Amino acid sequence: MRRTLNSVIAQSLRPARWIIVDDGSTDATPKILAEYAQEHDWIRVITRVDRGRRAVGPGVIEAFYDGLERVSLSDFDYLCKLDLDLDLPDGYFEALVSRMEAEPRLGSVSV
Repeated sequence: MRRTLNSVIAQSLRPARWIIVDDGSTDATPKILAEYAQEHDWIRVITRVDRGRRAVGPGVIEAFYDGLERVSLSDFDYLCKLDLDLDLPDGYFEALVSRMEAEPRLGSVSV
């Protein structure tokens, strides 16, 4: 998780807002996320109650929609969904935005 957090923070083009949904973690995740949110005012953490069981597919979608409800999409030009087990390469968001601005009809891009 720290690897993902650090790779997003190190981007040349960082998110205007990063909503991170903690889906009921029972380990050190809430403490780590709070640490990063305190250091970076553009990171917001939403904590959900542990549902008591693992729900990989539906749980991910529920968490995504819970986060999405906390923002007004009209305030942002781009939306990106990430898992906290990624290590984004340098310039990742900058490359995505560049491709989407070069071709405005794109709805989804990967680098």
